Amino acid sequence: MIRILAIGDFHGRFPEKFKKIVQEENIDLVLSDGDYAGIDEWRPLIKKMFRSLESGKEFSIEEHLGKKKYNALLKKDYAAGKLPLIELNKLNLRVFSVFGNGDWYRSIFNDSNRDYGKTLKKLKNIKDINKGKARFNNLKIVGFGGYMNPDIYFKEKGMGAINSCEEKRVRRRKMLYDLWERQLMRLMKIKPDILLAHYTPLNCLDKMKEKGFALSGSHMGVSSFNRALKKFKPALMICGHMHENQGKCNIGNTLVVNPGAAREGKAAIIEFDDKKKKVIGVKFI
Repeated sequence: MIRILAIGDFHGRFPEKFKKIVQEENIDLVLSDGDYAGIDEWRPLIKKMFRSLESGKEFSIEEHLGKKKYNALLKKDYAAGKLPLIELNKLNLRVFSVFGNGDWYRSIFNDSNRDYGKTLKKLKNIKDINKGKARFNNLKIVGFGGYMNPDIYFKEKGMGAINSCEEKRVRRRKMLYDLWERQLMRLMKIKPDILLAHYTPLNCLDKMKEKGFALSGSHMGVSSFNRALKKFKPALMICGHMHENQGKCNIGNTLVVNPGAAREGKAAIIEFDDKKKKVIGVKFI
């Protein structure tokens, strides 16, 4: 039997209570769904950017703040994201991690030298399995994090909300979507027991509840995960991203768990029978 701490969406914070929980709950393994960066100062700016896009206007955070303040905020965000990584490492347990959409990692969206991959190489207890795989005792785990395009972006409502109705831009997003799905399916061929991701599957713990946006009430999940779960049937999927949707649901034979946002003190403890390859119980914090 393996006791797993599922955790993610730290956004620069690591509540002290998690250290006590790890000891009291006899945790064997930590699975983190990412989003280490994304500090509070970003949130109102991101909201302003999306509201501008919804009205058909462009909004540049850099122009709004000025180059000096903008660069200072980037530096602060990057530094803050290292804190939860360092604290996870101090738990002295095996931690498998993927990145979130707001993290600093090597990708086509990050043209800077800031890369948490470099930090992870120095932390002996954490293994980066972003678009990778790992084993723990009898468990096979696939990790698939980072930024992805939710399905809603290809529908009229979503294209209008992100001001991407131009055919070329939509086609480029779809090309990336298809590429990511091919990568996911290749990894899933090992038939993992657990899929660790950042985004949720479609129509499962993915409804946007924050009001005041064009996409409020929409499902923000990624159907590539649904297809992978139905085809390869892992016993468990751990995901995050949607802070407001801590909970669980089922897709075929797979139990999907969103542990909630660690920045708010939320997580999940999952008891997994690694011999029978099934989830015994889930306790939300």
